[in-house]
Amino acid sequence: MRHDPMRLLSRFLLCLSYPRWRLGALAAILLLVLGIAAGPLLAEPQLDGPLPDFDAAAELDDPVAALPDLRGVPAGPKRKAAFLTMLVPIVEAENARIQAKREWLQALLERPALPDAQERERLAELCADYRLDCRGEGVDPRLLTRVDTLPLEMVVIQAVEESGWGTSRFARQGNNLFGMRCFSDGCGLGQQGSGRRFQAFDSVQESVRAYLHNLNTHRAYERLRTRRAELAAREDVSPEALIATLDRYAVRADYRDVLLALLRTNALLIRSHGSDDTA
Repeated sequence: MRHDPMRLLSRFLLCLSYPRWRLGALAAILLLVLGIAAGPLLAEPQLDGPLPDFDAAAELDDPVAALPDLRGVPAGPKRKAAFLTMLVPIVEAENARIQAKREWLQALLERPALPDAQERERLAELCADYRLDCRGEGVDPRLLTRVDTLPLEMVVIQAVEESGWGTSRFARQGNNLFGMRCFSDGCGLGQQGSGRRFQAFDSVQESVRAYLHNLNTHRAYERLRTRRAELAAREDVSPEALIATLDRYAVRADYRDVLLALLRTNALLIRSHGSDDTA
């Protein structure tokens, strides 16, 4: 039943004119005001509609299926520019894909209601994908330490070091920019003079996705994930701080020092190729 606002107001004013009804009228007005103010605070976060397509965040207008042969580009500024123009948008797209997952998990975690059947199925998929034995019916907070982005500069600097600005054989023949190995018989590409084998990828984007997933899931990089969560709580995540945790990425004792030196000389150039460049 609808009420005429002016009629309600006149009744309130009439009540206020009688001392015996004045207290009740004031109480009714107070309850009305509190109800209006509390409404937004009690509302649950909304996750209406179909489940999000996380891969949509990583769609590129012109995906790179094969790494161009950058040996034909003069070493120095031109080769760097060609490499960064190719790689930076891919890293940003893959980070956006991870961020879409993370925001969905955060919204689900903050909502008082438990996940519905579809949401539980999606949660189970994410837990399996990120190699976590999730606990409880809702979002396991530990999942958020794995479903997270990595600094653009750090990702690119590792690709620079591991692939020689995209000119290594594993980069050219297998789109492997991060020196990622494989261990089954006959897998990937073999290293001449040793028994080591390195992964081969169908595209550069697949290589970047595998690298990010490796750092976000492998037990060797648990220290990186812990440090990232600590810094994120202070909104202070930096490529330098996370590079310092990569002691198990390579056997070279000076590996982290080499990455930091490359970062110092190339960070601004990398950021200048990013979509949110502030340099």
